[in-house]
Amino acid sequence: MKRFIIIGCLLVSFSCKEARENSQGENFSSNVDKVAASIIDDSDQLTFFDQPRSPLKPEFEQFSTGSVAPKGWILKMMKSDLETGVVGALDELYPGIKSDDIYNTARRGGLEDVPEMGDLVLTGAAWEKSIMWWNSETIGNWWDGFIRHALLTEDDEAIAQSHKIIANLLDSQDEDGYIGIYKPNLRYQHEGSNGELWAQTTAFRTMLAYYEFTQDERVLEAVERAMKVTMNNYGEDSTNPFYLKNAFGGVTHGLMLTDVCETLFRITKNAAYQDYATYLYKAFSTYSVNRSFNDLRYPYLIQKDSMFEGHGVHTYEHLRTMVNAYYNTGYSEMKTAYDNMLDKLEPCILPSGAGHGNEWIAKLKAHPTQTSSEYCTMVELRNSYGSLIQKTGNSGFADAAEKLTYNAMLGFRNRKGTAITYGKPDNCYVLDGHHHENGEAKADPRYKYSPTHSEPAVCCVPNYGRNFTYFLEQMWMKKEDGIVAVMFGPSQLTTQWQGNAISIEQVTNYPMSDEVTFKLTMDAPTTFKLYVRQPGWSDGLVDDSRFDGIENGYYVINREWKDGDQLTINFKNSIKINSALNDEVYIQKGPLVYAFEIPHKEESIKDYENGFRDYYCFPTDKSFEGLKFIDDSEFNFNVSNETPSFYNSEMYIQGEMYDTARNRDVTVRLIPMGKTVLRRVTFPKNKS
Repeated sequence: MKRFIIIGCLLVSFSCKEARENSQGENFSSNVDKVAASIIDDSDQLTFFDQPRSPLKPEFEQFSTGSVAPKGWILKMMKSDLETGVVGALDELYPGIKSDDIYNTARRGGLEDVPEMGDLVLTGAAWEKSIMWWNSETIGNWWDGFIRHALLTEDDEAIAQSHKIIANLLDSQDEDGYIGIYKPNLRYQHEGSNGELWAQTTAFRTMLAYYEFTQDERVLEAVERAMKVTMNNYGEDSTNPFYLKNAFGGVTHGLMLTDVCETLFRITKNAAYQDYATYLYKAFSTYSVNRSFNDLRYPYLIQKDSMFEGHGVHTYEHLRTMVNAYYNTGYSEMKTAYDNMLDKLEPCILPSGAGHGNEWIAKLKAHPTQTSSEYCTMVELRNSYGSLIQKTGNSGFADAAEKLTYNAMLGFRNRKGTAITYGKPDNCYVLDGHHHENGEAKADPRYKYSPTHSEPAVCCVPNYGRNFTYFLEQMWMKKEDGIVAVMFGPSQLTTQWQGNAISIEQVTNYPMSDEVTFKLTMDAPTTFKLYVRQPGWSDGLVDDSRFDGIENGYYVINREWKDGDQLTINFKNSIKINSALNDEVYIQKGPLVYAFEIPHKEESIKDYENGFRDYYCFPTDKSFEGLKFIDDSEFNFNVSNETPSFYNSEMYIQGEMYDTARNRDVTVRLIPMGKTVLRRVTFPKNKS
């Protein structure tokens, strides 16, 4: 290991601003500024990258973006989010999306080019130079979710707006091919905070999704030209983008340009993109100066007994970069790192399926009350599960993705889709602008409902738009000999198989129902295997006689399919009592985790136009506090109203618990936690 002494850390002064308390809350600055006194050079641990590669063959291949459309309650929710919710309104609620033309006419050459940042309060801390790239994350991720919503729901007005967004990006491209947020004086020559790769990631993910929907060749050509510029400026024979005097979030977010590389490889089959993704992971693993943003560096992963400690979003998004590099090389050293990665991930997972981290994992085990999750961490973890499914075929990662999506992620959205919480624990007893732990309350603006969350960062709300739009892509995948129903929910796959146009629709109210019907439409009879995941929480199918057997966690049926064929399955999902890491238990049936809903009142704290608002939630009844789980209690599942709507469905689990406050057994009713605002998910065991 080599060390390079940093002569001077970057200090940013805002002479025109008075010294003020930052708007990030009490927990933020002590973690974000973990900049070492020297740059750590771990190149001696990475010499195995010079060895010949033996790439591993991924188990599945992803269908092109747009191949899977929403149906049923998912389509209804996506339409609502676009027409009356935060997905469609964010550019009005946060005007910086429209006023800051960061990729074109408002590129950054220095802090003097940074516009007002809404409610963000700056104090002069070193990390604040990162604000030069912040809007590229907000804007780029919102574009990505908005455009996918527009095209998947076939909303004409939103589609027209999408065309304009892409036209502006195409117009921004320089003659040499550059697309990005920096003027020439900063381009590819940063010494400190560097948002180059991250800004390109959010823009290029958007552009490639648009290309796959529309097949507009101009867009693919533009991205490939821009990538050529970046690959020439940052590479083995040029500059390492991660060799910096300091490194804040944007630098290592930039590792996610590997998402773009993977997509380009899938579209073009050009192996140079996968090679570049592998280079980026190696470059990221070579140098370290800020411990807060690099849990997935190889030198840290091979420390088997250490725990993740960094910024949750970075940690969970980098999972898919690491697994891609492992599969692209096949190195045994990377297999060790991969295994350690999964071991380190396990203690981070909450009963809801979320990985904790709001904002920092901080070497803590997931505690349903003490540790919270951030919406961005959930999107990135779930999308990393999608990558793990595609590479490994392991059905357990699909279980994890479904559980996270249908519990934690829906449990952050309010019922109308007009606000989400930035941070929230599984056991959420109050949302009052504070983090509550061990009887102490620390100020943190992330704990409320908001359509923007403009005090800490407008990041979680844009990422909300990338929830179902990416989940749909992961629901169906393909093998050489067949099509795989990876996850369940109302959706329709449209593709080509053996030259025939086919579609398979999942007609279902899943996860509110255990029944799924696959309805097939095709031009001509076609033979292929249909693989259907066997969920880990299921006790099997009510009738599996139509299947030929089970292969690696998937039911398989191999036959000639004809237009109009249907296949209906019913899962046997019993009530499960699972253990949480805080020595309490929680109840799950199928993919859904059930919670005790806490009655609450709302307190508005900020009003926007068109009825949007920020608000707190306070409990109006504290009977949840004394509840304990009784070992021999029987719980029964009931459905009083089956409706194709997640929030309006009336399904519950009812049973006896012990109430220590009243010193007697009481009947409790638990509902899916995704429908709750305040809730208790885990309970201590026994009466004592």
